[in-house]
Amino acid sequence: MTHQKKTIALPTMTPGTSRGIVVHHFGKRGARPKAYLQAAIHANELPGAMALHYLMPMLVEADKKGLIKGEIIVVPTVNPIGLSQLMGHNHLGRYDFLGRDNFNRNWLDLSEGVSERVGKQLGKHAQDNVELIRKAARAELDAMKPLNELQTLRVEVMKLSADADIVLDLHCDQDGVLHLFASNRDLHGPAQMLAADLGAEATLYSDPYPDALTFAGVHGGLFARLADKYPQANIPPACHSTTVEYRGQHNVSHPLGEADGTNLYRHLVRRGVIAGRAGKLPKLKYEPTPIGGMDVGYSPTTGILVYHHAKGTWVKKGDVICDVIDPSDPRGAKARTPVKARTDGLFYSGKQNGKLVWPGAVVFAIAGTKLLAHRKGKNGLDD
Repeated sequence: MTHQKKTIALPTMTPGTSRGIVVHHFGKRGARPKAYLQAAIHANELPGAMALHYLMPMLVEADKKGLIKGEIIVVPTVNPIGLSQLMGHNHLGRYDFLGRDNFNRNWLDLSEGVSERVGKQLGKHAQDNVELIRKAARAELDAMKPLNELQTLRVEVMKLSADADIVLDLHCDQDGVLHLFASNRDLHGPAQMLAADLGAEATLYSDPYPDALTFAGVHGGLFARLADKYPQANIPPACHSTTVEYRGQHNVSHPLGEADGTNLYRHLVRRGVIAGRAGKLPKLKYEPTPIGGMDVGYSPTTGILVYHHAKGTWVKKGDVICDVIDPSDPRGAKARTPVKARTDGLFYSGKQNGKLVWPGAVVFAIAGTKLLAHRKGKNGLDD
């Protein structure tokens, strides 16, 4: 049995307080493939932690039986800073109070440092290049001197994940169906396989990595950026990194957690991390679509938000997705301001937990197949 549990201590930011990151390790260190799974970097997004709650006992049992052929690292709640953000009977958890960073932005792009360390050594042999890049990435992280709690969290977590073959960052939307954000370099293999195994209703892909430096984005983006910089070298997409959005914040239940944990285990078997038979790959629910084809609806005014369609519904351009109602206007239907779809696609997210919205509030997202001019330059991830 190789299951180990440890806690990474974070710097104390105020007298009398301390926080740490709990990490579980399964399998043999250095074995391949290596999978890294974390949940709740946005600390108020807990469906992924529920999935890992059900996955971990299965991993413990597999570890006892010697079935784990690779290495698996699981961080069930990766953000103790955000977990502590309780205010007025509400759990916040999305932004750092000190620097106001979104916890899933501004992760560490290691590509420049890796390039300086080993760029001239990258050649025609793919596996040699992968090993050079991973070693240099670790050296970059080891050389960093983080000053505060959030900086330390980012460096220490990336030391766990930067050399992984598979990175799954488990999130959820405010209100939506299960969907993924992936790179188009993973699209026709790992990402579609993951989407099918997890039962994702939409998969949105960046080209080839998001600009916002999300956690998943910097992992897959490391190899993609170096491949762009050194086209003469053979640099494969050695890290298949995906953001998994487990429905909405309120979708935390035993049945969903058990099903999600089981599906994650099946995917790890399919990817060869765990021995066994994964069975026939389920049918993909919806073909992947570009982030540039994602229509985002914004509230034009303040009022009460009411939807016309259930999440997961196919809609057409011009359909009214929701109304914003002025509660002080007595004119009935004339008090409603409609917000319409600007593309055909899958209405996958409502983007709001509450029912009071304001001018500029994001009120829906639609996964469409056609690139949209008004989305040009957008990374697709509302802050």
